Amino acid sequence: MTRPFPGIDPYLELPPFWGDFSPKLLTAIQNQLLEHLLPDYDIRMEEYLMLTSEDERRHRVAPDITISTPNWWSEADGGGSTAVLEPSTLEMEYPELEPHTERHLHIIHRASQRVVTVLELLSPANKSAGQDGLGRYLDKRNEFLSSSCHLIELDLLRGGRRLPMAEPLPPGDYYALIGRVGRKPRCQVIGWSLRAKLPPIPIPLLPTDPEANLDLDAAFGLAYESSFYSRRLPYNEPLVPPVRESDVAWVQERVSSLGSWEK
Repeated sequence: MTRPFPGIDPYLELPPFWGDFSPKLLTAIQNQLLEHLLPDYDIRMEEYLMLTSEDERRHRVAPDITISTPNWWSEADGGGSTAVLEPSTLEMEYPELEPHTERHLHIIHRASQRVVTVLELLSPANKSAGQDGLGRYLDKRNEFLSSSCHLIELDLLRGGRRLPMAEPLPPGDYYALIGRVGRKPRCQVIGWSLRAKLPPIPIPLLPTDPEANLDLDAAFGLAYESSFYSRRLPYNEPLVPPVRESDVAWVQERVSSLGSWEK
């Protein structure tokens, strides 16, 4: 058996596996859609690197204007520093940085080079609390929602913060949100459980073209099986976040079906 779970393998959330798996899944999605959307549309993977540090986090929450007392200089740097008139040279270390590579897919109408649809695959960094995590992602989300392109968000992680909506999300462990330009601020929400196969996802395009259909389960299976994750994931470790009590025995049964390869 190459896939012990009918849908998403929850052990992919254990670090560092999601960071290894997510670009493979995006590539599988890209290649599947290209087969159906060429020659009218192109799909490009956009990538950018986020670097955050403790100092940067403190800076972001600082006010733009501060009012201080006239003797502020006597209390700066712990209150023990003195003015230095001559320039000095020394060697120091950079603050510790945490790099996060974020990726998404752009579906582009080739004739006009217009970005028609953006597909986001959420990462643990996107879903973490605070301005550097969910806050930063929501800033980017708002830019897409105010633009003239469709937005598809795939949340294939049980852990972390859920994307905020005006209404409660339906029951589910995983979600796909399809925001169509003509329906904003409403969007289609697809939710499914840990035990279910990944559902097909509609891909909105230009109004003159019918929507495409993404076989998300097939794309997931290709990315998963080609990299032998069922032989690499640490199935002897506890899941984070833990599954519901009603799913514990089911997960153990699925893992035991892998056989004795890990012994």
